[in-house]
Amino acid sequence: MPVITVQTAHTGPRDIPAKWAGRWLAVHRPVRRDGLSNTPSLWAVTLKPLGLSGGEIAAPLSAVLALAKLWDTPDARWDDVATAADASTWQWRNRWRDDIDRAVYGRPAIGPRELTPLEAIDSAGTAAEVSAAVAAAMGAPTLTADEESEAYPVADILPADRVKTGQNWPGCLTPEGGWPMVRWRGQWWPAPTVGEVHGWCLDSVADTPDGREVEPDNPESWPHILGLI
Repeated sequence: MPVITVQTAHTGPRDIPAKWAGRWLAVHRPVRRDGLSNTPSLWAVTLKPLGLSGGEIAAPLSAVLALAKLWDTPDARWDDVATAADASTWQWRNRWRDDIDRAVYGRPAIGPRELTPLEAIDSAGTAAEVSAAVAAAMGAPTLTADEESEAYPVADILPADRVKTGQNWPGCLTPEGGWPMVRWRGQWWPAPTVGEVHGWCLDSVADTPDGREVEPDNPESWPHILGLI
């Protein structure tokens, strides 16, 4: 069984047995003040050059070993972390944390590389991350805040008799002096923004001109009215 040196806050450097040790990483029981933890399925992964833990993982040993072996590679740039003695600017910091979560929840680790669009969706943890990942997977362009706030180019899509320039809606001025309006059900409605339309096309709900929430493919939704779905 390999022996590695770890740094501890209370007793300084300590030599402990490891379940596995590679070039950069080692898997072992977490170190406590009075010895090593014996909590079932609780492991630590340590960066050997610094002797510092990269996190405790509550997962089967097989999953933790698979994670450590996948990351024990030059592509992970552990030498950069060791040289700086700091992981705050490490290229793969978030990817490493995500792989730890994947091990905890019984999913295969991905390793130190950029995610494919489908992997990004699978790894997304918040609604905003899911939306961004779905947009990237579908090839949606990345828009600036100014681009998102612009009026959708309805005049390029709808017949001329269904579009006109509005009367300077507050905060929605165009170089022509008004916000585009769309005729729907015999009334004129302010055109949506570019950001709104992109969001609706990627979401499970969309707005109608009169403000109701419907499915994006509903005939009364903005995406359907604009011929996008």
